[in-house]
Amino acid sequence: MEFLRFILSSFWVWLGFVILLSMIGGGVLELVKACKRNRKVTAYQIGTRWRVEIENASGDDVRGVMVSAAYGHGGEEAET
Repeated sequence: MEFLRFILSSFWVWLGFVILLSMIGGGVLELVKACKRNRKVTAYQIGTRWRVEIENASGDDVRGVMVSAAYGHGGEEAET
């Protein structure tokens, strides 16, 4: 209760507390975004060339997509 009374004691103290709280909240949001990696790897073939788009993916993710893209629907290696 004393803490709340201190926060509401003056406009400037209240404003400083709100700014500090918003900065801490923004930092926590950025930390959560950094930990929650949206991994996206897209690979497709146009003619004889492969197009690979990578967003926040590891090397294992890229290798997995390329292996699955290299094999056709029947499990046979596609012609390159």
